[in-house]
Amino acid sequence: MINVKFPHELFKDGFLVLDLETTGFPAPDVGIVEIAIMSHEGEILVNTLINPRCLIPPRASKIHGIYDADVVNAKTFDEIYPELVTLLSSRYVVAYNASFEQGIFKFVCGRMGLPNFPNVTWYCAMRAYSSHRRRQRFFKLTKACVDEGIPIINAHRALGDCMMTLRLMHKMASRGD
Repeated sequence: MINVKFPHELFKDGFLVLDLETTGFPAPDVGIVEIAIMSHEGEILVNTLINPRCLIPPRASKIHGIYDADVVNAKTFDEIYPELVTLLSSRYVVAYNASFEQGIFKFVCGRMGLPNFPNVTWYCAMRAYSSHRRRQRFFKLTKACVDEGIPIINAHRALGDCMMTLRLMHKMASRGD
């Protein structure tokens, strides 16, 4: 993961914003239960529940509000994987805590025998925001949004988190960060 550009530079080239909701850890057993992807212009490209092929632990459901009954008829990750590869290949992909999203993809792809996403340049909005604030520590997305006056709407749901991340990127870009 390389933050090779400032937020305002990314808007010139275009990027995608991605967020996942998961079953939680331990890592070898982690599953994806929801994914959202938006363009830098705010167009919703993907917003779907995913059947993780395992039970969603109550502690994870308590955070994101996604339960086993919600995903029982959803597609599985391997069923949407080809669409994701096509969409993400050769793109800048912005995520809040990009190393987490990358790690989840790595575990899930590995468990399913799928290649990890090729040719994706990840950009971490969380690291960019910490740099923007000139702090060593990282801020949760909701804390960063509160500090920047961005409304907290549907936190811990993939689309809500994508929208908040995009608004945060706009705030940083407007300052020339």
